[in-house]
Amino acid sequence: MIMNEIDLLSEASVSIEAGNEEIGKINFFAEKLDFLDVQLLRKFYSTGREFPNDCQPYCFPVLYTELKVNHQIKMGLEALRKRLDNLVMLELLVKVKNSNPTNYYPLRGKERFLRAVIMKFFLINGLSKFL
Repeated sequence: MIMNEIDLLSEASVSIEAGNEEIGKINFFAEKLDFLDVQLLRKFYSTGREFPNDCQPYCFPVLYTELKVNHQIKMGLEALRKRLDNLVMLELLVKVKNSNPTNYYPLRGKERFLRAVIMKFFLINGLSKFL
C-alpha cells in the first residue's frame, strides 16, 4: 500500500517536472522568435478549424504569394526561404525533401505546444487584441 502511494507521488512529480519543462520551452520560443516567424507559424498552426483539419501545409510559392498579397508582408523569396528553413531546423515545421516546388507542413503532435508559443508571444508583446 505504501509502495503504491510512493509510486503515485513519484509519477506526479515527474509529470509536474515535464509540465514545467514544457512551459519553459514555450517561454523560450515565445521570447526568441520574432513577429514574422510567429506569423509564419500562425499560417501553419492557426487555421481556426476543427481537428484533423486544424493545420495547413503550404507549397512555397503559394505561401509567398499569400503573404505578399493578403498580408502585405514585404519579404523577398530568399528571406522567406531562410526563415522557413530556420523554423525547420528548430523542429517547428517539416520540409518535404525532394519536392518541387518545396512544401512545408506542420508537425503533428506539436500543435498544442506551438499554439501556446503563438499565444504567449502575443501576450508578452502586448498584441493579444490581434489574436
